[in-house]
Amino acid sequence: MIRLPLPRSVFGQLVLVIGLVLLGAAVLAVAMGRQMTTRPAAGQLLKAMDGFADVAEELARTQPHERVVAHLRDAGLAVSELPPPPRDLRAVPFMRELLEQAPQQLARGREVRLGRVGMANVVWLKLNTQPALWVSFAFDQRAGRVLRFSVLMLFVGALLVWLAAAYYARRLVVPLRRLAQSAPAIVRGESPPPGALAGPREVQELARALTDSSRDVREAAEERALMLAGISHDLRTPLTRLQYAVELVPGVDAELRSGMHRDIADVDAILSQFIAYARDGRDEASEPLDLAVLCRHAISACEHEWQVEMPSYAPMTGKPMALQRAVGNLLVNAQRHGAPPYSLRLSRQDDAWRIEVVDHGPGLSAQAAERARQPFVHGEGGGTGLGLAIVERVARQHDGELRLLPLQPHGLVATLVLRGS
Repeated sequence: MIRLPLPRSVFGQLVLVIGLVLLGAAVLAVAMGRQMTTRPAAGQLLKAMDGFADVAEELARTQPHERVVAHLRDAGLAVSELPPPPRDLRAVPFMRELLEQAPQQLARGREVRLGRVGMANVVWLKLNTQPALWVSFAFDQRAGRVLRFSVLMLFVGALLVWLAAAYYARRLVVPLRRLAQSAPAIVRGESPPPGALAGPREVQELARALTDSSRDVREAAEERALMLAGISHDLRTPLTRLQYAVELVPGVDAELRSGMHRDIADVDAILSQFIAYARDGRDEASEPLDLAVLCRHAISACEHEWQVEMPSYAPMTGKPMALQRAVGNLLVNAQRHGAPPYSLRLSRQDDAWRIEVVDHGPGLSAQAAERARQPFVHGEGGGTGLGLAIVERVARQHDGELRLLPLQPHGLVATLVLRGS
């Protein structure tokens, strides 16, 4: 069974439904017109022609043939003793009805044909006389013009209905499209533009519901960030005291002292990552920045040597702190889980900037790379499990993505794609 493809847009579906309704209405109008108007009119005309034939044939029985012909011509009728050449006027519904009903309506020996006299369409009636006479009745050509006018009006009506459908479909589709374009901003808790709240009442209710839900999510995120900030503040104070205490305690092994300092620094770094993930950069405004300068700052904070390839200037519009954190996390992740040599490459491809961070460590399988994007998934090198999750979230905020691909024969290529002007 063959299924025709249906339009997927609201406007296409609306046009299809209205077209089918108009087609059904046209078929119903033709059927009703035939039953209520055309068929009765054709029957009445045939009865009148049959009555005329009775009178003419009675006259032919009592009058000479030449005189009967003269009387008919004096009445303005065309008369012929030869059968007229046939002419097809069946496209006109009334004439088609006339031909279909003639055998049942006319008496024996009488016949109806469609023909033409000069420039006029006529109906020829054969009289049952000796010799047979054919009498013409002029057919009003306005019927054809009425038919063409009716068809034209049908098309004009369909066009007007489709234009009305286009107008109302646009009133529905345009606000929905604006709402879809504003959805990322609404999800981030930003107010939608006024155009997104225009349109039918249902669209406005949907926009308001999304805005209210976004506000609730934003408030929950702000409470979570405030709670984590409080925890961070409360924990960092005793961590600072521990750091000073480790320096003041006498007789502590140097290696043990160094390990305790590293542990305290790790705890502080973990707290910073939790705060960064909770805040996720949504409150930071976008502004023009130089991505090359940002990458150089991130490289300068690294412990290992990096091979760098980037242009002198890489302008874009974005969130500077969030991008700095994302690039720093990629570099730290490569140093923690990978192996040298390390390299960073910044390049422009189509409408996006690409930051490629390469290491030559064991790399990741496709399944492991997918898991590494999830929050709180720890690698063998330790960490909070939030580094790549933060990077991917920052990438989405800049209409980009994070790609993790294996490097042959071993290693990993982490590509941060950022779209911006």
